[in-house]
Amino acid sequence: MNKLWMHAIANIRKTKSASATLVIMFVIAALLLNAGLLVVINYGSFFENLKKELNPSNVYFALPDKIYNDEVKTYMDNNTHIKETQTNEGLLLNSNILSKGKERSYQIMFGNMDEKRELSKWKFVGEHLPADDMSVYLPDIFKAVSGYQLNDKIELKYTDEVTKEVKSLLFTVKGYTEDIYFSSTDTGYISFYLPEDTYQKVKAILNKPENLIHVVFANVDDVKNVSAIESGIREILNLNSASLMAADPSTMMVVIDLELIQLSRCLMATMVSAMMVMFALIIVIVCLLVVRFRIVNSIEEDIMKIGSLKSIGYTSRQIILSVILQFSLIAGIGSIIGIALSYPTLPAVSAVFEQQSGLKWEQGFDASVSGAAFCILLLIVILIAFLAAHRIGKLNPIYALRGETTVRKYKRNHMQLEKAGSNLPLALAFKSVLQSMKQNVMIIVILTAVTFSGVFGVIMYYNTTVDTKAFAEVPGMEICNAIAVLNPEKDQREAVKTIEGMEHVWKVQYLDEVKVNVEGMEVITYVMDNYDKKETKLVYEGRYPENKNEISLAGILAERLDKTIGDTVTVRFGEKEEPFKVVGLSNGSQMGGLNTSILAKDYERLNSSYKHQSLYIYLEKGTDAEKFVKMLESKFDKSMLLTAVNFDKGMAEGMASYQGIVAAMGIAMLVVTLFVVSLVLYFVISSSVIRKKKELGIQKAIGFTTYQLMNQLSISFTIPIIIGVVIGTLLGAFYTNPMMSISMKSAGIMKAGFLVDQYWVIAFGIGVIIFSYLLSLLITWRIRKISAYALVTE
Repeated sequence: MNKLWMHAIANIRKTKSASATLVIMFVIAALLLNAGLLVVINYGSFFENLKKELNPSNVYFALPDKIYNDEVKTYMDNNTHIKETQTNEGLLLNSNILSKGKERSYQIMFGNMDEKRELSKWKFVGEHLPADDMSVYLPDIFKAVSGYQLNDKIELKYTDEVTKEVKSLLFTVKGYTEDIYFSSTDTGYISFYLPEDTYQKVKAILNKPENLIHVVFANVDDVKNVSAIESGIREILNLNSASLMAADPSTMMVVIDLELIQLSRCLMATMVSAMMVMFALIIVIVCLLVVRFRIVNSIEEDIMKIGSLKSIGYTSRQIILSVILQFSLIAGIGSIIGIALSYPTLPAVSAVFEQQSGLKWEQGFDASVSGAAFCILLLIVILIAFLAAHRIGKLNPIYALRGETTVRKYKRNHMQLEKAGSNLPLALAFKSVLQSMKQNVMIIVILTAVTFSGVFGVIMYYNTTVDTKAFAEVPGMEICNAIAVLNPEKDQREAVKTIEGMEHVWKVQYLDEVKVNVEGMEVITYVMDNYDKKETKLVYEGRYPENKNEISLAGILAERLDKTIGDTVTVRFGEKEEPFKVVGLSNGSQMGGLNTSILAKDYERLNSSYKHQSLYIYLEKGTDAEKFVKMLESKFDKSMLLTAVNFDKGMAEGMASYQGIVAAMGIAMLVVTLFVVSLVLYFVISSSVIRKKKELGIQKAIGFTTYQLMNQLSISFTIPIIIGVVIGTLLGAFYTNPMMSISMKSAGIMKAGFLVDQYWVIAFGIGVIIFSYLLSLLITWRIRKISAYALVTE
């Protein structure tokens, strides 16, 4: 066995360049695979462990002080579905806070840190300081994203709804917190925890009914029953008539369950880790193909050596074992280095996730996951090495000593040079392609795989950086520029005409969000007069409602209800209910994808008091929505215009963290793709130059120039590269959206519709081909240093 190890190490030393290339490739594969598996397995379990530590309730009901009465308390205390409750007081404030040099709006919920909790606890994250006057403890996301450090001042600017005066609250940051429900910008409220004296001081400053809220944390027997509980509360308080967006803040009830929070906070990490694992598997496949190529190539190069070993008594099994040991050692070294390097990279990955989820994930060494990643790579390499080296057993020592791998000495002449055209180097290049079909098939498969991942990265980058329309449609909302919330008790016709005639406005239309009960589930429902006028088309199968009692369901909702196009669902509002026919399925991640769309005239029959409130305003391209909103507020008084929303700003803020993560992932995939292509080409071309030394020497001796030989070799590799790039580009263009649909299905995106810009995709494919050709010329440049005599004799 010792001698076999010596043979394996000697072979590695003999091929230092090729072995080093393989080690680097396994480093990349192991790094991506281990990091991806750690995120997939441990990020979700980290959240589970956090839940056990903080004991969050199944759901919370946020009710303003104005509507939180004894009748609601009695209903919740006596509800058979509610097993346990805890009520905490909070203060709500819609404020602007400086983040990365820009003001960003946040819905802040001030909590009393001295108030005891058994359900939905919170904890400190990292270092924190003792409280003093006007101290605040922020969610960790304000450190990760906005950069607030201990003892920094943080200013909250807000507008007094009565006087329209801009006011502010100034706090000193004394620490960072983690709270399951209120620590991410994607989950609604952000919780700022204040000491008792500071909380009372802020309560006295705000001192308005709409600012005081009661949060009822509740454990229920089944999350599916939350809708029924919510319906009961809404009926008691008669909240059903208000549009969700237009509701008076002092009467707006918010209901969020734990499943939705977990989906929101872990979705991006799940998606990115799935991409990492997929990309790692592609790199692993490339590594295995290169290992197989290297073994087959080494058998041809060392055929006489193998013959010598067999003739002096080494068995085929021993020689095969030495080959397996050689490549197992290479894969093992590369895998260990890659796994070791994955741990220092995880904090950077965690920091990226933290910007979206607010979760500060710290991953220590995980022997089970890393051991599994190492064993997977090593066992597959051993299997591939055994299958590739198995042919050694068939070698006859006599033929091997002659330098012949088979009895057949001569290959078929695929192209007769005497019949070739005037360009002999080009003819030789094509002949080389035909004579090296197995090698070319390997190159095609490798380039197909890495180009596919590269195109995937290009598409993701394009949709998050260049044209963000499709990415913006992921939440499933109608995309406009501004929204005017009008008073339903007033005649709105003149106001609508005035807004429609304002400068830079090219379109206005009503679209309200309400809540109805569909098959026993309380869901968000979009209400519109005519869906043909909708700018953001989200139906991926069927159509939007056109006729009486038609409804389109979000795809994930349809799956939960076990309904499809043509089925009937019961829609209830208050005491009224009607059957609706399902005519379409739509995308959308808002509220976990649980939403529907119906016609306004149908909703009016269910809710006779309904009147349009939310007017969506579409501005000409380049118009500043912020200025338009201010102009809108100055033109109408509060009796008509309840509120005006800068939709552009809200959309930009909501998309920012997601865009950054996905764009970074796309760039990383592009960089790794080009790096892997470089390694593969270096490995294959270097091996080819060594294998064809005599042939190249003869050609150089009879008058071929170094440039002609370089070009000849480069062209022979460029042909399979072109085929592989074309196949990979087409697969990437056609299958990126289906793959994203699978990874985003849990969020309600049943059929992803990311833009596949043909010019970007084609440009990437051409770029890879040109890059590969120039790299091939660079690698074959070594031929110029080798004399014809050395090429023939060495």
